Amino acid sequence: MISSDVRRLAVEREIAIYEYLVFIENFWSNSPLYVPESLHGFHYLPIMLIIGTPLSWVNIQLAGGIFGLLSVGFFSFGVFRLAQQITPTRSFAVAGSILVISLMAALISLRLLQMQMPMTAAMICAAAAGMRADWRAYVVWLVLAVALKPLAIVMVLLSVVVIPQTRVPFIVGIAALLAVPFALQSWDYLANEYVNYVRQLLNITDADPGIWGNQAEFSTLLKALGLELGAGTRLAIRLGAALVTLWLAWRIALERNARATSVALLLLSTCYIGLFNPRQEGVSYLVVVPGLAALSLWFLRRNMADWRGWLWMALAVTVGIRWGGTQAKWILPATMVPIWIGLLALTLNPRRWCELFSDKPGTMAAIPAEPKPIV
Repeated sequence: MISSDVRRLAVEREIAIYEYLVFIENFWSNSPLYVPESLHGFHYLPIMLIIGTPLSWVNIQLAGGIFGLLSVGFFSFGVFRLAQQITPTRSFAVAGSILVISLMAALISLRLLQMQMPMTAAMICAAAAGMRADWRAYVVWLVLAVALKPLAIVMVLLSVVVIPQTRVPFIVGIAALLAVPFALQSWDYLANEYVNYVRQLLNITDADPGIWGNQAEFSTLLKALGLELGAGTRLAIRLGAALVTLWLAWRIALERNARATSVALLLLSTCYIGLFNPRQEGVSYLVVVPGLAALSLWFLRRNMADWRGWLWMALAVTVGIRWGGTQAKWILPATMVPIWIGLLALTLNPRRWCELFSDKPGTMAAIPAEPKPIV
């Protein structure tokens, strides 16, 4: 796939990395990054352009090859670190299984050479670190995820509320992501760009469902069913879903189980992104698949005949398939509905959730006895 991408970059410009390189050039030349009235364009933080600047020092084909190889390596590394936490004695087999289940979604992301794969990899690395109760590494990986693609802020916000020892590090880390560009560019220029970024995000949130071709989230599903909601109603649903997601994460965190809490934060945040992100596209569901694949293997590692494991695996595969544009608008968010129903059924009983992710059935891994998970 990377070889194919490199060849396409010689003649085709409809690839994400080409846009990244254009906006890197815009950043260093003080040109506009964000267009508040547009639903398209640049939707990342300026820090991403600084991180990606070395790619602009080589020709676009070499930049595409380097970016693709780094994405594959990072994603595989993250999956392997998660597999080590699932079954330490069979890490390669488990990692291979997750990668096979994620293959179709990964190839879609890789074909576009977009930041979805590196962001997902960083979120997975954070979850693996959290399962070891290594909160310093957890924070570092998630701050990197936000730097690469701001959607990871969902997992950060959940963590800030339910894991007290991460609050100050996250505040410092996110502040650093916003502040570092000011050391390299004009303050007036960046301040204006940040204002335009907020305006652009508000415009995206208010946009009618299906107004851009690849959109695939709950509002496009409702539109396919003949129900179109106003912008205020859609925002209320997203906020309500966010509160339910936070409530589930908080209840699990109260059990002081690092393994169960970290997996819950990964699954709840990625599944929230999959169904309620207003800019979610049919080509961006890779973020959901590895977590669901890992969940299926947690069931199957104990009993290969456990139908729940095979059902979760089937849902992961379904949401990772590249559907046609028209079908993706409703099939992908429709598949997220049973996924959310299943997550609710699993997480409503925090003790049962903790037992699932304990080292041995019926036991619980310890979470650091620091302040209570919520004040």
